[in-house]
Amino acid sequence: MDKKRISKFAAGVVGILILAAGIGVASRPFWGSATSSLRPDKPPEPQLMILTIGTADSGGTMYPVGSAIAQALTEKEPFLKVNTSASNGSLANVQGIENGQIDMGLVSADVALVAYEGKAEFSGKPVENLRVIAAVYSSLSNWMVRENADIVYVHDLIGKRVALGPEGSTTELSARNALTVLGINKNNTQFLNYGLGTAGTAVMENDVDAVHGFAGIPINGLEEMAQKTPIRLLQYTDDELHKILARNASYSRSIIPAGTYTGQTQPVETFGVKCLLCVSADMDEELVYTITKALYDSVDEMAEEQPVMAEMKKEDFCYSNLPVPLHPGAEKFYRERGLVQD
Repeated sequence: MDKKRISKFAAGVVGILILAAGIGVASRPFWGSATSSLRPDKPPEPQLMILTIGTADSGGTMYPVGSAIAQALTEKEPFLKVNTSASNGSLANVQGIENGQIDMGLVSADVALVAYEGKAEFSGKPVENLRVIAAVYSSLSNWMVRENADIVYVHDLIGKRVALGPEGSTTELSARNALTVLGINKNNTQFLNYGLGTAGTAVMENDVDAVHGFAGIPINGLEEMAQKTPIRLLQYTDDELHKILARNASYSRSIIPAGTYTGQTQPVETFGVKCLLCVSADMDEELVYTITKALYDSVDEMAEEQPVMAEMKKEDFCYSNLPVPLHPGAEKFYRERGLVQD
């Protein structure tokens, strides 16, 4: 190769490397720091920021709700690209936020509370930097069995094979909280860890007697089971619910309306808890403000796609009665809208 060709080749390689480097730098996520050398009078514009939101098992509610949030934020804010990440649920999402593996996570209020206070699984290691953007729906305790099973109340599960939910999930935690009050434990009952979809199949095949779901209703995995075989939802007694609520400050009494599941003809009293969109206190305030605004302005679209999110339309639902503080960026938005006051 002659010197001219070598020179042209080298120049081409350098050009490609410079272009590649430029692309790499431009794709790095940062907020509010871009400037234009060609238009110094042009206001700074944020470049593309890629964020990840932690959800849960695909058979529950967190996964589709997380997907709806990701889609809404990506469509509403052109500088955001939000991806979803499946996990074991609230506990894993708190840990993911804390160690920086995810940027946002859906976390049940009961898990958020024990994490923030350093209790239960977080004993001695409080996650003091956990913050809330908004409550996005409520999870309810659902116990489902085959209709021909000799089980009517949750306390009838003693001695049975019980699918609590994925290990470390909010579904498992809430099941254990309730069963402890009823005197049901691993010494007198067989506890099993299943995802909601596989648990429904196991119940239909008589490998498991009952499955617990703790999510927005109807829970996809349980509805799939109800469509394939006659089912029954188990009941708590009024006294049992009172004791469960007394021992768990983040829980509240609720009802699974008749017709929520195929073949369900009667309403069932139960308990539930808010599900929160959480972030770290270290997340940029203006970024959180932008996320909160985009989320709040997308409620109608999200509720149409995921009806369980219609609760966000209720007064005070998103920003009141929360177990951990709002992120300053979220609080700033709610105050500007006149929703949060001193």
